[in-house]
Amino acid sequence: MATMTARPTTPRNPAPIERPDAVRNQCRLMVAVFVFVVAVVWAGAPGALRYLYPALALAMAVLLFVRSRANYVSFVFWLYFLSPFLRRLVDWRLGFEDVSPLLLAPGLATLVSVYVLATRGRTLARPGALTFSCALAGIFFGTIVGLTRYSPVDVGRAFFNWVPPITFAFMLYEERERFAVYRKAIETALLWGTIVMGVYGALQFFVLPPWDRSWMIGVAFNVFGEPEPMRMRVFSTMNAPATFATYTMAGLLMLFSLQSRLRIPAAALGFVALVLTTSRASWLGLLPGLIFLAFQMPLKVRMRIFAGMIACVLLAGASMLIPAVNEIVSSRLRTISSPTSDVSYRARIVGHEDGFARLSGEPFGEGLGSMDVDHATDGRDDRLGPHDSTVLELLYSLGLPGTAMYLLGLALGVARVVRVGLRTPFAVAMAAIFISYCSEVLLNSIFLGVLGFMVWTAVGMSLAEAERQTPGLGV
Repeated sequence: MATMTARPTTPRNPAPIERPDAVRNQCRLMVAVFVFVVAVVWAGAPGALRYLYPALALAMAVLLFVRSRANYVSFVFWLYFLSPFLRRLVDWRLGFEDVSPLLLAPGLATLVSVYVLATRGRTLARPGALTFSCALAGIFFGTIVGLTRYSPVDVGRAFFNWVPPITFAFMLYEERERFAVYRKAIETALLWGTIVMGVYGALQFFVLPPWDRSWMIGVAFNVFGEPEPMRMRVFSTMNAPATFATYTMAGLLMLFSLQSRLRIPAAALGFVALVLTTSRASWLGLLPGLIFLAFQMPLKVRMRIFAGMIACVLLAGASMLIPAVNEIVSSRLRTISSPTSDVSYRARIVGHEDGFARLSGEPFGEGLGSMDVDHATDGRDDRLGPHDSTVLELLYSLGLPGTAMYLLGLALGVARVVRVGLRTPFAVAMAAIFISYCSEVLLNSIFLGVLGFMVWTAVGMSLAEAERQTPGLGV
C-alpha cells in the first residue's frame, strides 16, 4: 500500500493569481445566470428560452474560461447539476418537449475546454497523455463507422456526448499548474452539490413539486415510479434516478477526504437522497469505493469512514421507520436478495445475451449514433435501454478496434497512477470514484453525459496529480 506523503514539486508554469474581488464578481455572475433563468420562467417563459439558455451558458463559460478557470470548472459542474431542473421548469410553463435544446448547455460549456486541446494538442503524442489520445482515437474510429450508416446529425449528437468529458479532463491534466485551484473548485462543487441536491431530493419525495410531476407524466418512464409523493423514485435536480444516484455516490466518496465541517450534514443529506433513489446499482457501487477508501486512507480518516458507515446504517434504519420509505425501499431490497425474480435483472441478462449475439457478426460495431437510432426504447417497456450498459455501448459505438483503443488509454492512465501511488486524500477519493463507477459497467453507461464527465474528471485530476508528484516521468 502506498503511503500518502505529498512530494513538493515545482509546476511547469506558475498558475495565474486570481484576485479575490474578481473571483467574487464572477461567482455573482454565475449565480445571476441561474437566477435570471428561473425568474424568466416564473414570469412566463418565452419559447426562445429553450435556445437562449444554452447560448447564455456558452457565453458565460467562455467568459469564465478566459477570466477564471476555477470558476469555469465550478460553473460546468453546476450546469450538469441544475440544467435538467431548469428544463423541467420551462417544460412546465411551455409544455413538455421530448428533446429539449436547453440540455445542450452543460455539453457546450464543457466543450469550451477544447481550446486547450487545440493549442496544446502536440502533447497528445507524449506518453503521459496517451490516455486521452487513445480514447479520442477510439471515438474517431466509431465516428467513421457511424458516418457510413447514419446521418451526420445522429453521429454528431453522439459525438457531442462522447468527446466533451475527455477534452475537459485533458484541460485538467495539461494545466496541472492550476491543480490546487481545480481541486478546490471540484471539492466545493461536490460538497455543495450534494447538499443542494440532497435537500431538493427529500423535498421531491415528500412533496413532488408540480413541474417534476408534470415532467414525469410527460416522459412516462416506468423506472420513475408513480408521479405521486412518496410513490416515486427520487431524481432531484437531475433527469433520472440512476443518474442522480451515481452522482451522489461520487459526492459521498469525496466527502470522506474533506475537512469541511459541512461534510457530515452533507453526507447525511446525500445518503438519504441515495436511499430514496432506490438505485440498486449505486447502492452496490458505493461499496467498492468505500472499501477502497477504508484501506487507502490514513488511520484517522479510516476511523472517520467506519464511523460514517455506521452512521449511514443507523440513518437508513431510522428512515425505514417512515412507512412510505419502508415500502419503496423494502421492495427494492427484496430484488437484491432474489435477483432472478426481478424484471430489470432478467431484462439485463436478455439484453446482454442478444447484444453479444448481434455483435458477434459485427466486429467493427455499428458506429456512433447507433444507440439512439437502432437501440432506442420508449421507456414504457422493460427492455434494456440504449444507455444501460457501458460494455454494449462501447462495442456498438466503437467496435472492437475502437473499444480496444479507448480501454487501452484508460488502462495506461490507471497504470501510471498506480506506479506513482496515491499520496493525498484527494487522490484516493478520485480513485475511489473511478472504481465505484467502473463497478457499474453492466448497469449504466459511464462514459457519456454527467457520468462520463465525472469519470473523466477523476481520470484527468488523478493523472495531473501523478505528473506533479513525478514531473517528467510521463513526458
